[in-house]
Amino acid sequence: MTDPNLLAGRYRLLERRDRMGTTWRSRDELLNRDVTIAEVRLPPPSPHRDWLLGQIRAASGLRHPGIATLHDVISAPDRVWLVLESVEGRSLVQTVRSDGPLSAGRAAEVGLRVLDALAAAHGRGVHLAATPETVLLASDGRVVLTGIVAPAPTGDLRDLGATLFTAVEGRSPDTGSQTVPHMPDGTPLAALAPGSGTAAPPVEGPLAPLLEGLLADDPAHRPDATSVRLSLERLAPRPAAFPRRPLVVAVAAVAAVAVAAGAAFWFWPRPSGPARAAAPIPTFFAKAPDPCALISKEQAAELWLDSGPSKEQADRCSWRSQDTGQPQSMRYVLWVEALRSSSGEKAHAAYLRFFRQEGERTKTSAGLPLTLVQPPKALPGVAAEAYTVEATNKLTYYTGVVMRAGNLVVVVQYQRNGESDPHGETREGALRTGRWVLETLSRTD
Repeated sequence: MTDPNLLAGRYRLLERRDRMGTTWRSRDELLNRDVTIAEVRLPPPSPHRDWLLGQIRAASGLRHPGIATLHDVISAPDRVWLVLESVEGRSLVQTVRSDGPLSAGRAAEVGLRVLDALAAAHGRGVHLAATPETVLLASDGRVVLTGIVAPAPTGDLRDLGATLFTAVEGRSPDTGSQTVPHMPDGTPLAALAPGSGTAAPPVEGPLAPLLEGLLADDPAHRPDATSVRLSLERLAPRPAAFPRRPLVVAVAAVAAVAVAAGAAFWFWPRPSGPARAAAPIPTFFAKAPDPCALISKEQAAELWLDSGPSKEQADRCSWRSQDTGQPQSMRYVLWVEALRSSSGEKAHAAYLRFFRQEGERTKTSAGLPLTLVQPPKALPGVAAEAYTVEATNKLTYYTGVVMRAGNLVVVVQYQRNGESDPHGETREGALRTGRWVLETLSRTD
């Protein structure tokens, strides 16, 4: 006989985890493991309801150490219950309430982990809630987003700004759309003093310029994800390590700088885990590397590329998203081209030619009008020299990264369907690929 005290005949609700009674510490009696169950009320049949259900379906495929895994969904006419991974730890708001504000360095580490989780979710078309209540500082060292699905489309980076503000100030900013976060018992977190008006970002402290930008009322004045990452990387004192899980794709984290023989790693995102010194990149390549071997299968998977590499010509390789079940806007293509010259001077001349031609392009090779969203822009400190460019032909959007290392020029192009890149996925994917390529080249004999 089915136990009436079990949800769906399987899950036992043990303890309320939030003041509204919508999140519970629970036990999966079938698999004998702890889980968290969150109740999500559904709006009446409408486009928003369809969007929310679509978000939940997409979230079921997320596998990332910074995101609580969605194990199961229990459906009812007016609500669903999400069965989530149980993560031991305290929310950011609990931590600040108990221990006081975080240092700027620690807040930057937390911000990087949240940014990684948001990027992984965006890659699957999922918008996560990243608030002081849903950012959990786990006992195993991870930073985990437990707000698996945002109830409505959100300004993720502005929410991140409000969360970082709370982390370093111990109170919530008045952003016009945020309420003061509460503890699970309902206690508000350092509500604003009466008559204090809007809580502006702190006037002092290394995070102040970034917070001012993230909390700006005008979206046009807010920094993009790449700029936010670079600002946080400069403040984080060390990589925020968390244990790797088998078969879990880790989105790139933190940054490394290494200068040797005129070639250096720039502030690329790098995988989580213990820091390691970056090896110097050779200044001369006796033969051109195989472009298909410059990134691994696992790295391609991080960019949502599910096909094996296809060598289009001796110095050019491509990877593609081939899941026809994904929306067109979630399909990506990556090209990597490795061009060897007989000398560094000739490679430099080829690099300058690419830079000039990129800025003058008005059409694609197929004759479609091309709009430069970001003209060629130098990336100081990347290899011997490098630049990035972004463009759209209204059908696809791409970011290119061109790097010269000694007598080798490497061209990376990461492209998605659609005329825009609202969350910077192509930019971050191209930069990440460039870092992987440099790491591979540094291991070249």
